[in-house]
Amino acid sequence: MKKPNVFIRGIYSTALTKMFIDAGYPIIFPSKDIQTRFKIPFRPKDSYSKDISIRDRLDLQGVSIMFKKPVWEKLVEDNFEEFPLWQTHNPNLITFNARFQKNSIYRGLIIKSNRQNNYSYIRLAPEDINTNGHEKESEYSTTIGYYSHYIPDAKEGIFQVTHEDSGVIRPSLGSFFTIPGDLIVIVPYNDRVIISKEIINGRKKKFLFDLGKEIQRTKKYGFIFRTAAALASEEEILEEVDRLEEDLIITQNIITKYPEKIGEIFSNYHSINIIFPSQMKNSFDNLRQQILPTMENHHIIKSAPKIKEYRKYDRNNEVKFSYEKKLAENEIKFTTSDLIKFTEKLMYGLDKKANEKISGNYLKQYFNDFLKPRNILNIFHQKLSGKTIKLAPGSIHSVEYDSGRPNLIVLRRNLREGGLYDGLNTPIEMGDYAIGKYTVGSWYYISTYYSKKNELKGRYYNINTPIELSHQGIRYIDLEIDVVENMIGERVIIDQKYLEKALELKIISQELYDKALGVASNILEGRI
Repeated sequence: MKKPNVFIRGIYSTALTKMFIDAGYPIIFPSKDIQTRFKIPFRPKDSYSKDISIRDRLDLQGVSIMFKKPVWEKLVEDNFEEFPLWQTHNPNLITFNARFQKNSIYRGLIIKSNRQNNYSYIRLAPEDINTNGHEKESEYSTTIGYYSHYIPDAKEGIFQVTHEDSGVIRPSLGSFFTIPGDLIVIVPYNDRVIISKEIINGRKKKFLFDLGKEIQRTKKYGFIFRTAAALASEEEILEEVDRLEEDLIITQNIITKYPEKIGEIFSNYHSINIIFPSQMKNSFDNLRQQILPTMENHHIIKSAPKIKEYRKYDRNNEVKFSYEKKLAENEIKFTTSDLIKFTEKLMYGLDKKANEKISGNYLKQYFNDFLKPRNILNIFHQKLSGKTIKLAPGSIHSVEYDSGRPNLIVLRRNLREGGLYDGLNTPIEMGDYAIGKYTVGSWYYISTYYSKKNELKGRYYNINTPIELSHQGIRYIDLEIDVVENMIGERVIIDQKYLEKALELKIISQELYDKALGVASNILEGRI
């Protein structure tokens, strides 16, 4: 049986294309670079359907995947036996099944608005009330959407999901709604005919515009002709118009029939959101390396949050790197991605030893630029709830290297007075500080807490996916379960219930659960 078409865009596209081609999936509408690299056509024969669409997450730490509903239902029926981006094949994946699917249409209730900052929070599902009369709170999901415009409180409206939720991260919403297809998008609230900017052939643009106006003689809504429409026949376009109109009629009937219903009105899709820990990024490096020269840590560096970087020339016209925020007159703006592209182009056609030397020299300069004593390093603590918490940054105390690569980073973090140390029932007092030891690739790190008099107050062993390092700082995915050690050396496991809940919701796999529990047990018993 023919497998569904996969559409892929983003920083992982070469590795993912390799992964899906190896699994027997046809790739539809690849970029020009991907067409060249894999020698594949722009689309499978006689097909326009983006059955599965894969794009970067907004934070670049993984991907957002949208399935046409029949495709998703078939995958569920087959238990994802052949779908490569699933925990059965890659147990380290962190997976969120969206509650609010991309492109789905909802009636929502405005529960909070801010005129000054121009946003509104929209309730998309009925409240779940507990026995005390308050709404139940969830550690791993939300009922609220985010709309980037001000709307007065206590009003209802029709909204379309433009980006799905992931855990407690709210879905993004657009006002009104459209009915998207493979070739066209029906726009019920205006009568414009819009042609994709990717269609540049004048004759084709005129043909599609005239066709849209001809359709509007009997159908009173607007159209957007998508890029694929330039490849389709008039008959194929008209057939899709009829199919989409059926969905439009269903949607309008539900809106009319249930004028006070809060919740989903219509959906033809299912969305999931996946976070890639460092092991997956490294495996993507290996996949990409099979197609074209790829530096070590390619995807870790590419997915790092963006900051301003600059290239500066000294008196000898040699390139030096600077992360200064102020741009001097003799500096030329560049990005890390630019440098990676340039470095990997140097690697074309060279033997393995030469490539390793070029890659190694780049990484040596890359790490040396920011891993200096007293420099500040950020810590990105990504939760299984979907949130990313930027912890108080640390000042670099020391760095140990292994084979020219940074291995152990020791940071000093000054702590804010107030509250208790998690799991220790010990107050955080003025002048307290933590010494954190972060080993790249490790499944845990240690924070040792001290008073301003340098007296030991306890230790915290954070269990996480293997630590990754980029110019923006340290990143990992917190696995919830942790071990704490008091002042007299007694250790105890805490927060295991949150790890168990993530397993129950299939955010993590059984294998990842067992790994986290095993690391915690080894720390508890003093084996590591």
